[in-house]
Amino acid sequence: MGGRRFWTASSIGLVLLLGGCSEAIGLYHDVEGGAISKTRQPPPGMDLPYPNLADVPPPRTAAPAGLQASITAQAHEGVSAPAPGALEGLTLPGGPPPVPNVPGVEIPAMQAAAAIAPPAPAAAPPPPPPGPPQAVGFPPGTALLPHSQAVKIRAFAQTRGDATVLAGGFGDGSLTLALSRARRVADALTASGVPGHDIRLVASAAGSGGFMQLVY
Repeated sequence: MGGRRFWTASSIGLVLLLGGCSEAIGLYHDVEGGAISKTRQPPPGMDLPYPNLADVPPPRTAAPAGLQASITAQAHEGVSAPAPGALEGLTLPGGPPPVPNVPGVEIPAMQAAAAIAPPAPAAAPPPPPPGPPQAVGFPPGTALLPHSQAVKIRAFAQTRGDATVLAGGFGDGSLTLALSRARRVADALTASGVPGHDIRLVASAAGSGGFMQLVY
């Protein structure tokens, strides 16, 4: 008898507990706080009127049969040639159109001249031939430059203009001595005002002395 009363009381308590479950969860959320306790936002468009089906556009008319295939074929074939006789009597202009004469509007002479095609540029003249070489003397077996030869190189540099200068040396059988003499001539040219990028070195073991020459 006592067990039956216990189960009856338990059933009544379970029903009461389930009936107030939603209220208990709400109280729990309110106590917990944070985002879970906030009121859920209404879904978007809730306050918008219902759409009017009369505003829906009618369906598009179906394209004629074969139209898409014709467009695709034209795209693959490219631009077609003009029909025969379509270009008959067509002439290309031989010069610029005349400057319009508009009352009250003045066209500057510079703009009028710009409408005329400029003449073709004249061909550049051929470069002049290289000048004769000027000998430079050195004492035998050395690359020492005498004062008289330095004065000669200085006078030669004054007549150079924009030409390139060859600075050469001969080594009496020694290429090392030939290079030293060529560099000594180049140093004297640089000291006389010739830029280094306008000087080219030439050396040969055979021969004696050095030289300088203008090239274009």
